[in-house]
Amino acid sequence: MSRFLQAAAFVALSALSAAPVMAADYTLKVSSPTNSDVILKWMEGFKKGVEAKTDGAIEVQLFPANQLGQIPATVEGVAMGTIEVTAPASSFFVQYDKKFEVLDVPGLFGDLAEAQKVLADPDVEDHLSAYAADQGMETIAAFPHGPLGILSVKPIDTIAALKGQKIRVAGPSALATGPLEALGASPISMPLGEVLPAMQNGVVDGLIAGLPVFTTGHYYDVAKGLTVLPESYMVVTAVASQSFLDMIGPELADDVRAAAREALTEANTWNLDAVEQVKSIWEKNGGKILTLSPEDQKAYLDAVAGIMPKAEADNPDLADEITFMQDAVKRLSAQ
Repeated sequence: MSRFLQAAAFVALSALSAAPVMAADYTLKVSSPTNSDVILKWMEGFKKGVEAKTDGAIEVQLFPANQLGQIPATVEGVAMGTIEVTAPASSFFVQYDKKFEVLDVPGLFGDLAEAQKVLADPDVEDHLSAYAADQGMETIAAFPHGPLGILSVKPIDTIAALKGQKIRVAGPSALATGPLEALGASPISMPLGEVLPAMQNGVVDGLIAGLPVFTTGHYYDVAKGLTVLPESYMVVTAVASQSFLDMIGPELADDVRAAAREALTEANTWNLDAVEQVKSIWEKNGGKILTLSPEDQKAYLDAVAGIMPKAEADNPDLADEITFMQDAVKRLSAQ
């Protein structure tokens, strides 16, 4: 009898192993320019949430570190519907909708935790989701990557040290380029994946990015002095192709939206610790964290304030978007 049972079990297991694996109905590709950071954490949570909520009807494939191309190509891919989701700095979407520029405004948030709380607020999420809707896009999540820092092979220990330097910025928006120009630097919009060799070859002197970029990207191999910019944060916007959301139907599209928002909780919590570790990782690898004097911090923020009239003239929606964000900060701080 035992031999009969063993043989039956073997036949059953063989039948199971030979059974075809059901393929997903849809594939959702997610691109990001970085790796081993909060964007990847969000992507992993998003994948888990989408596949669970849709019972495997949507397979999510993750492509960090520019595997699907440099940022401009992936943003264009989302607009054209060839890539389902991409998650770079918000500045890269300003050319599609100038409202995104509000996320580059210094002074909106008091600290990283407040930025996380505001951007994860349902009313704010709903508001951001309408950005670039007429361009075939939908913002499904937004979160701070970290405080902005500036790194150069010529250390920027004072604001005066910016003069004459070629600094990479995330996007060609007025708020990204204007303050640097006012302080005598030459801002250059460039995809993140091209920056490290550009610094090594002298094409640019340095870059502005969220602090974790500098450690995960091993930028301490080309420069040592990392300066934290005052009241400034890099915000990531995960933007989906509207054609994909339309194709999968309203029920699955709502599952994708819900998973994107729910993934923020774990990713943001993880990032609070990750940002705190940047300083020790940087210094462990021979780098130095530089702090601007109060006078130089004011000079930087004054340069930002000086460009605001031009930014608002070029972007008629900017003032209203700033007011919306400021009101959200006040509302949430009162809770």
